[in-house]
Amino acid sequence: MGMGDPEELLNIEQAARFLNVSETSLRRWTNSGRLACLRVGRRRERRFRRADLLAFMEDQPGESQAGAPRSGPPHPAHTVIDGVSYALGAHLCGLYASEVGRLKQTISFLEDGLRPGTVCFYMSSPKLRADVLAQLEKSRPSLRADIAAARLVLAEYIPSPEGQLRYWDTQMRAALDAGAHSFRVIGDLRTFGPDGSDEGLSEYEAGYEELIAKRFPLVTLCQYDVRQFSGVTLFNTLRLHRDNFRYPSDRVLV
Repeated sequence: MGMGDPEELLNIEQAARFLNVSETSLRRWTNSGRLACLRVGRRRERRFRRADLLAFMEDQPGESQAGAPRSGPPHPAHTVIDGVSYALGAHLCGLYASEVGRLKQTISFLEDGLRPGTVCFYMSSPKLRADVLAQLEKSRPSLRADIAAARLVLAEYIPSPEGQLRYWDTQMRAALDAGAHSFRVIGDLRTFGPDGSDEGLSEYEAGYEELIAKRFPLVTLCQYDVRQFSGVTLFNTLRLHRDNFRYPSDRVLV
């Protein structure tokens, strides 16, 4: 790729030179979710997209360079989920082929998001989420307190695209007003609507991308059980979740 290509991947040494900062700063920013990176190879070495580095530089108001101190804690532009840094606004599709895969995918997404300032939404039927909550509580004894404090919101999908999109807008505006700075949203789409029709799902997903994912500081994982949906539905679903192709496939295919 040419040196000016925004999709060019730089190693940590090249990225540090690009931003005129230390490699230690880059490691700290990627670990905290402030700067996006990809992990490659068996050693999970960091790689940085030139476009992400440029966006990071532009997101530093009042700084002469990316490493200079800034007043007050910045709101993150990225969040780290299970060791991978995701840009806020990422709208992903998670495909699973077994209940074990569903459980692993859901817990990995939620577990480290239950912290002050982040609100996690888990959309599913009570039957489907029972084993997730039981497993989460083993590693997080404070889970009931998280639910009571609305750090974890448990709900079911409203049976219409319009109604569900209104729900998201209302809930997220209220949470931001209450001091939240980011969200994680995970939902099992086999529980969406009265019949989970292709038309209704496509309308909902397209509306979510335009009206919610692009407007609020969140990462979303829409779960699809490949045993329940047709190949055409899954193909169309992937077309509506282009962010999938920016991140490791083993996090969204289980």
